[in-house]
Amino acid sequence: MMNCNRNRQMVKRRIYSFQMDGESRAEAICRAFQQYTLVDWALYNKVSFQIVSSVKHPLLMRELSQLMSIAQSFKDSAQVEFLQESQAGAEQRLLLVILAYRDGNESTE
Repeated sequence: MMNCNRNRQMVKRRIYSFQMDGESRAEAICRAFQQYTLVDWALYNKVSFQIVSSVKHPLLMRELSQLMSIAQSFKDSAQVEFLQESQAGAEQRLLLVILAYRDGNESTE
């Protein structure tokens, strides 16, 4: 966890879509999020999701829908924003960058 200042804490995770057999790019990211992020996301009250794809392999609507399910890991009152970026190139993988913030004086109980 990184400290932004005395009263705010931030965590950043980058998740690439390394697919297993028969798995879509979005499913790979959702699986990695559940298995490997090791963060109690419910503690964070503001989150930004940046989804990066290539121009040759753009983000599809069904993939966006699947990725939005990750937001359920945050508390209902959390402010959530989704950003999408297309980069030049032919990279087939998706990248999900999660930036989550919480006030440092909140209870962690």
